[in-house]
Formats: sequence, structure tokens, C-alpha cells
Amino acid sequence: MGKRQPRRNGKAKGAVWPGQPPASQRTAAISARQPAPAASTTDPKERAALLTEIQQVAAEAQVVSAAGDEPGSDVSELEQAWHLYRKLAKRQVEAADALVVQGERLRADREELDSAVTSQTEETAALQEQRATFDVRTQHLDRRERELSDREQAAEAQFAERRLEAGRELETWVADQRRTAADALDTERQAWQNRWSEAQRRLADAQAVLDQRESELARQERDLRSAQLRLEDEREDVTQLKIALREQQAGRAERFEREVTTRTDQLLQQMDEDRRRLAILTEGNDRLSARLAEYESALAALGGMTLEQIVERMDELRAENARLLEENATAPHADARTLEQLGQQVRQLAADNEELVRERGELESALQRDRIAVNERQNYLEVNNWLSAANSQLQQLLNEEAAKLKATAQAGKEGHPFPTCSLMDREFGTPRPADERTPDLPALVRQMQAVIRQKAGLSYGLSELRLVLAGMAMSHLHLFQGISGIGKTGLARALATAFGSDTNVAVVPVQAGWRDPQDLMGYYNSFDRIFYESEFTKALYRAQCPAYRDRPFFIVLDEMNLSHPEQYFSGVLSALAIKDRPRLALTTAPVRNAPDLLIDGTHIAVPDNVWFIGTANHDETTVGFADKTYDRAFVLELPWQHPDLPETATSPPEALAYRGLRRAFTEAQATYRTQAADIIDFLDTRWRSRFAEEMRIGWGNRLELQIKEFAPVVIAAEGSPGEALDHLLATRILRSIRGRYDIHADTLDKLRTELVESLLRFDDAHEPVATQRLLDDEIRSRGRR
Repeated sequence: MGKRQPRRNGKAKGAVWPGQPPASQRTAAISARQPAPAASTTDPKERAALLTEIQQVAAEAQVVSAAGDEPGSDVSELEQAWHLYRKLAKRQVEAADALVVQGERLRADREELDSAVTSQTEETAALQEQRATFDVRTQHLDRRERELSDREQAAEAQFAERRLEAGRELETWVADQRRTAADALDTERQAWQNRWSEAQRRLADAQAVLDQRESELARQERDLRSAQLRLEDEREDVTQLKIALREQQAGRAERFEREVTTRTDQLLQQMDEDRRRLAILTEGNDRLSARLAEYESALAALGGMTLEQIVERMDELRAENARLLEENATAPHADARTLEQLGQQVRQLAADNEELVRERGELESALQRDRIAVNERQNYLEVNNWLSAANSQLQQLLNEEAAKLKATAQAGKEGHPFPTCSLMDREFGTPRPADERTPDLPALVRQMQAVIRQKAGLSYGLSELRLVLAGMAMSHLHLFQGISGIGKTGLARALATAFGSDTNVAVVPVQAGWRDPQDLMGYYNSFDRIFYESEFTKALYRAQCPAYRDRPFFIVLDEMNLSHPEQYFSGVLSALAIKDRPRLALTTAPVRNAPDLLIDGTHIAVPDNVWFIGTANHDETTVGFADKTYDRAFVLELPWQHPDLPETATSPPEALAYRGLRRAFTEAQATYRTQAADIIDFLDTRWRSRFAEEMRIGWGNRLELQIKEFAPVVIAAEGSPGEALDHLLATRILRSIRGRYDIHADTLDKLRTELVESLLRFDDAHEPVATQRLLDDEIRSRGRR
């Protein structure tokens, strides 16, 4: 048979080895063996096991290749080597697929942790660069495969001699490719580890910031709770103090009445005692006058001589007596009878002298006593005059108090417990003419702008005034907010002028100490039987008098949030939620002669033609409004900078009737109810569930009713549905996210972008400025620019 020829195992260009995949599949396999762009870090143990398995397969291929050189080996062993190579390639593909799957899973985790758009863009660019690099490598591998095919065709004649060299080259090439793939995997793994560490660091920083903010919020919540407890304690103390003061006032009144009665009795007793003493002094004065008369008659009997003259005469008589005695001694033969007589006269004169001296002493003593008595009488007369004057004053005071008590009792029986309201029954009992035509809403808005610019010197755009007019159709409570000094109260006053009368407005300054409805409404004094009417009560009663009943009336609560509106304004808030004849209680029992418009003598009605406008600053002296107040109100944030509008001359507007204004609102709501329904459908279908899930914001039937009343008037006044929706979103729905730091800035940023785009698609004629401004402010408050 001759020498055995080796079987040709070569193949032509384009042919494949037995079991070898087609060229397209080989290209895909080679591409799959390259590091995937999205592959992430593998476990080091898995990578070591994979490399070990690859080395084992390569060793088996080398053994098979070496065995092919031995004599008698069949060429089919080379096919087994190719099968082993195919198995190795398949395992590499599977390993690459596993790496791809794990990389996809890690990419999903990374995307959940890091949602920054800029970082994603950079990573995408890097991945694209890597993909381009891998494409270049794939082309290189294809070129190498084509070169191998060429080598295989060139080695058909000398395949037996060079198969070992080809096996070594193949082994070397496979080893190089494995090392290249391993290096690429290590590089990629290190890159992903760095990115993972950076993401973990950013997350740790963000978590630290969130923990700090959470601790601050917890501390603020504890402080707020402590402040609320202190406020409740202070409120209880104030209540107890009020009760004590009332009891003290009642006790003081009783003590005052008792003291006045006791003092009056004492003064009357003292007056009686003074009269008795005056009678005694008068009687003593009469006795002294009688004795003085006797003394004067005695002096007259002595010839009108004074005491000094009497003494001198006695001295002369003594001298005469001495002379006579001396003469008697020198003339012993004098007549004894004459001497006797003279002696008797001397004795008589001496006795008279002694008696006169005694009487003189008595008269001097009596005169001294009379002088003292006269002084005492004069003092008593002065004291009596003072007591009489004091008694007259006290009697006058008693008469005045008695007159007041009598007048109070008479007023309680026959007078008016509500004097000012009863006076309004007579003063404003005649209706005043007003223009009852249905106004043109766009013309009314322009008239409001011109009158407010001319009368108050304030400039507002048509959009703000359009919202105010629509707010009147939506709610009877308006809140004008903004910085101090921008004209909130002036705007409220100017509204009344724009509707035809500057008397249809009343300003009630709110005090910081108001705590209950009596501070706002006034109170009834059961002792005086008079209700002390507050400015608010008088304004509310005046608004329903016949002269004002059919005109828009505005009650302005200036600095409404100096105290908690939910405390002193609670009765009005509850009444505004009642559609059927809302009323406010003034007294607990009916009073006599109550005003004509009081209901059952105890309640005052809240008429439909009244709008309550509260002005509010936001600083350290004010408090915040509760959600129930915002939900019932139309809110307007006044701009700190007014537009520069020219002042146009306008004639004084005619008084507008409330019925005409309400008729214009009703016609607008009937005409544009479809647009209002579109707004409700837009919120319900596109944003209700997302607001509830992402930000825990919801709304009920009240908002839908307000949309049906508010949006048609905005559209009828030459506005747009987007304008109405923008205002309601900013003031009624998104308002609740203010200060909520549990909502991340990225969430708000994403919400802002998507919400603005959605609003523009809903109404491209209006730019949602209010919604953008609110969300921008909240994003900036979280440290984002």
C-alpha cells in the first residue's frame, strides 16, 4: 500500500473546523470576551478560580498539542484541541456574561445611590470611551483572526511540521488575551471600587447632614413642644388670673359700698356729735356773756373806774388814813365819833378792796377761760366748717353714685344694652342707591387698578388684581402677606374705594394679648346691663344695616397674626364654613331692647356682603397661621417692588351693588366651568398620587369647590387657566412643603423641572412664576443654587 499519507486536515479560506462556530459567532464570542463597559467589580475568589480554570484548560490543550507530535497520533487529536479551545472560549463567554450580569446589578445599585445627572453624564462619556477602545480591540482581534486564517491556509502544506509551533503561538496568544482581560478587569474593578468609595463617602456625608438636620429638627420640635406647654400653662394662669381679677373686682366693689356706707354713717354720727358740742359751747358762751355783763355793771357802779384807778384810790385812802391817824395822835382830843366813822369807812373800804381784788382775780380767770373757750369755739367752728364741706362733697358723691345706679338700673329696664348698634338702627335704617347692573369683570379690574393708583398711590398689575377679584368669589377671608410697609392695609382700604365707597371699610387693629373671641367681639357687663361693643362688632352690625346691606363691605384685621387667629378668630372661622345663615354668639341669654338686627337677642349674623381681610407680616413678633386658616382663605403674597404704572385720570366710580357683583361671579362660573373641570382633572390624573407618595401632600373636596369658584372668574377677567392653576398650586397645595427638610433638594429640583414642563403643556400662554418661585426658594433653603 505504500507509505501512509497524513490526512489533510487543512481547510480552504472560509472553511471551519469541526465543531468550530461560524465566523459571526466567533466575532461575537471574541467581543463578548472583552471587558464589558458596564462590568463592575467581581469577587477576588471568583476571579482566582476563573484564572485557575483557564490555566488548566490551557495545560490540557498543550498536552494534547504535544501528544500530536508522537508517531501514530491521529489528526483527530488536533480536533480535540480545537474542541478544548472552543470549551475554553465558551467558558470565557460565560464568565464574561456573569461579569456583565453582576455589573448590571451593581450599576442598578449605583444608580439608586447616586442620582446626580452630572456624574451620570461623566460616567456615560467614560463608558463610551471604553466602548470605543473595546471596539478597536475587537477589530484588532478580528484582524488577528483573519491573520490566523491566512496562516492556517499557508500552513496546509507544512501543517504537520508547524502544528507544535502553531499550538505554542495559540497558547501564547490565549495567555496574552487572558492576561489582557484580567488586567482590564482589575483596572475596571479598581475604577469601580474608587467610584463606589466616592459614592459611599458622599452618601455618608449626606447622611451626616441629614442626621444633623434631623437632630436639629428634633431639638426644635422639643423646644416647640416645651413652648406649647409653657403657653398652655400661661394660658391657664391668665384664665385663673382673669377669674381672680373678676372676683377681686367684685369684692372691691362690695368693700367700696360697705366702706362708703360705714364712712357715711361715721360722718353723720360725727356731725351729730359736733352739733351737740356746738350746743354746749353756745350755752357756755351765753353764761360767759352774762357774767361779763355783770362784771361790766359792777364796773359801772364804781363810776366807771378801772381797776388801776380803784387801786390808786385805795392807795390814796390808805395814805389819807395814815395821815388821819397821825393827826389823831397829835390831836387826841379829836372827835371820837368822827374817828370811829373814819375807821369804819377804812375797814369797809379795805373789805371792799379785798372783795374787789378777789372779784378781779375771778374776772381775770374767767376772762382767760373765756378767751380759751373762744379759741376752742373758733377751732370747733373751723372743724365744723371743714366737716360740713367734706360732708357736702361726700353727699354729692353719694348722690352721683346713686344717680348712676339708678340710671343703670333704669337703662337695664328701659334703655339699650347695645347703644351703638341701636343708634345704627336709626342712623343707617334707610337703604342707599347702588348700581345693580352686572359689571364687566375686565373693566372692573382696570377700574380697580386706576382707582388704587390714584387714591392710595399703589401700583399693582392686572394679574394681582384679577386674582383678588377671583378670591372674592372663592372665599370671604383674604390674607395679604408681605414685608412691612408695602401697602397691605392701604390695598384693603383702596378696594372699598374701587367698589364705589370709602365708608364701606372698617379697620380693626389686632392686639398681641388677644386670646378668646371676647377680645374680638366685646363682652356683656351684667352689673351695668350693657354690652361693651368692640370695633369689630360695630363694623359687622353696620355692614348688615339697610344702608350697607347691598354693598361690598370690608373688615380689615390689621396685623392679624400678632396673636393666634385660631383662638380669638375661631368663631368667625367656624361661621365661614357654614353656608346657611352663619352667626356669632354675643350673649348667653336674650336682653331687653335688643337692636333690630340681632338674632333672638343673642346672636349677630355674618352677612354675605362682608369680606374679612387680614394683613400679616412674618417676623419675630408674629405667629404663623394654621392649616385650617390657610385652607379657608385666599392668600396673596404682595410684591415688595411695585410696577411703575402711569397715573391715569378716572372719574369717581359709582357704588357697586353686592347683588350685581355676585351675579357676575355666577355667570362666569357657569360659562367657564369646563376649564375649571380641566384643572381638577389635570391635578387628579397627573399629580395627586405623586404628591401623596413623594411629599405626603393631599387635598379634599374643599379645594375642588374653590377651583370651580376661583378659576372661572380669573378666565372671565381676561386671565388664563394656567394663571389660576399656578396661583392655587403655590398657595394651596405646595405651600405645605415650606420648612419640610425631609424632602431632599434633588427631589424638589426634579419636581420643579417636571411640574413646570407639565404646566406649560397644560397652558403655554402662562409662565408658572409663582410655582417656580416657591420651589426655587425651598431648593435654595436646602443649600442648593
